[in-house]
Amino acid sequence: MRMKCLAHTIVLLVAISAVACDDNNTTVVNQGLDCGLIRDDLIGTWTVSLGSLTPSLQNCTGLDLSFENTLVGTNDFPATYGSMDVFGSDGSTSFKLQADRSGPGDDPTQAIEFSGSVQADSCLAIVRVWSQTDALYFQCIGTLTRSNGTLSGACDSAEIDSDANGQLDTSCSLSNILSFDASIN
Repeated sequence: MRMKCLAHTIVLLVAISAVACDDNNTTVVNQGLDCGLIRDDLIGTWTVSLGSLTPSLQNCTGLDLSFENTLVGTNDFPATYGSMDVFGSDGSTSFKLQADRSGPGDDPTQAIEFSGSVQADSCLAIVRVWSQTDALYFQCIGTLTRSNGTLSGACDSAEIDSDANGQLDTSCSLSNILSFDASIN
């Protein structure tokens, strides 16, 4: 009986393995979600635009709740990030991104004005972009389209280093969701 159960288990594992591999012995996502992302798709000069709304901060949590109902703007955008650092993640199947803004609007007090990650299997991304005017990061979620080098989505929250110690410690929702578009050239 044990041999029969073992044989069925082995057959099941072989069948599952066959579904997860193609002719090149490359593992792919079973639901067909693999977008084929490679590091070179993310290399280049990034230009980021945000919608022109003026949302207020709401539902703040963390260290400093006094930001509640503060108006924030997108006057610092569009922004250009000339030398995007792209490297593999230590803990997930994604590429990590970070860059300092280049050209007008660069904030010399912030070494990293763009950070985030793009999932290698689904091309879903979460990024933060620095607003010097409001001294906060807009938190945005979107999808990378490899064929034209664009990342589109929305920003729904903001993160703040309220005590200026270099660590983000306050997070707030935005009263209006901002559109987010980035192009990679």
